[in-house]
Amino acid sequence: MRIRMRLFFLLIFGLLVLLIPASVTAQDKVQLEVWFYDDELGQCLSDMFTSGFNSYSETAQVRVTLQADAYTIIGTALSGGGGPDVVPTDGPVLGLEMGKAGLLIPLDQYVEQYNLDEQFVPWALDLGKTGGSLYILPDSLETLVFWYNKTLFEEYGWQVPATMDEFLTLLQTIADAGIVPIANGFGDYPPAHEWFVAAFLNHYAGADRVYEALTGQRPWTDPAFLEAITKLNQIVQNGWIAGGMDKFFTDSFPTAHAMVGDGEAAMTLEGSWFFPTNYFGPAAGNNNEFDWFPIPSSDGREQFMTGLGAAWGINASSKHHDEAAKFLVWMFSPEVQAQRLVECNFALAPIEIGSDAFSGTDPRVAAIYSRYGDAAAQGNYGYLTWGFFPPVMGTTLHEQIQRVYLGEITPEAYLEAAQRAYDVDVANDAVPPIPQR
Repeated sequence: MRIRMRLFFLLIFGLLVLLIPASVTAQDKVQLEVWFYDDELGQCLSDMFTSGFNSYSETAQVRVTLQADAYTIIGTALSGGGGPDVVPTDGPVLGLEMGKAGLLIPLDQYVEQYNLDEQFVPWALDLGKTGGSLYILPDSLETLVFWYNKTLFEEYGWQVPATMDEFLTLLQTIADAGIVPIANGFGDYPPAHEWFVAAFLNHYAGADRVYEALTGQRPWTDPAFLEAITKLNQIVQNGWIAGGMDKFFTDSFPTAHAMVGDGEAAMTLEGSWFFPTNYFGPAAGNNNEFDWFPIPSSDGREQFMTGLGAAWGINASSKHHDEAAKFLVWMFSPEVQAQRLVECNFALAPIEIGSDAFSGTDPRVAAIYSRYGDAAAQGNYGYLTWGFFPPVMGTTLHEQIQRVYLGEITPEAYLEAAQRAYDVDVANDAVPPIPQR
């Protein structure tokens, strides 16, 4: 009887040994918090990160919280000693501000530990540095292009323009045909007014001049910038964007995209992150096809503005800095970046990645990154406002351009305000690092 009881208890103990470690391991894993916007992209990233990282890591689990205003409130949360362990921001400028405020930890030790300087392209990590320390890792390479109704272009025999002169002529031609040339409405996100400002400063005045102004070698009141802003204002006054200024100020992004899909408008200025499948084809109630072309330049060279739509840091108040760093290393791996692009259409980070990353993506999306990379390698790149422009100036650009459109201030006064804002940013040491051309 004793032998049977002993065998029984040994059997029970053996079963417990087999069962308990899995339970304890799951409980003992560090819980990392990440926030995202509560939208389709946020849900996709949440699903991918929780399934991918939680299977990959033996020591941590990530939990994603989706919030409608996640990025807006994250700074306030960190200031109060809360917020997520892993901190995403809308771009490097905001991330650097958090770093300078002591809300993020320096990442230099992790760059050395995980050889991240070999993983990122040469200029990228410099964008996350302030005061000699690295606080953020740059993510989401972005550019702006014109997505257009290819079927409409073919029907009217319109050619994709290469130069700014050809582009301006095309706008007039499209308007003469009774079609809205450009469909954009920023009613649900007024800061996007900076898109057209960036496009005309870089592609009309020229990226070399923008570089000189960002590095303090040329004033923002330069005649070339004045000509660019004046031309942009004329286009708006002509009603060539959204069909009128009132719609330009109030229409939503979906409204603008639907106008292009239905053929009411010819094109829309949008990001590389945008993929307009929902607005074209039988599912959208039309038989139209879409494609894209780069923003034309003054000399006809193919040029792309470059910027970063996101950046990542680690909350100084987090108790799990090392595990948060491991999550970032995992996320910035080429394999995960490629998966994120294919599954969620989230732009690649500025890391070294093979061409196989584009397998499984639509050829039009792959073409953007391929041609973007080729142009950048030849020095034909410009500067998106949210990637390279300092914070006070960036806000001034999108807020004050609306006053230009309304006739409240002149283009000259607009650029004078931009210069004053830039001077404030210089005094505050808030101008992001600008890679040398």
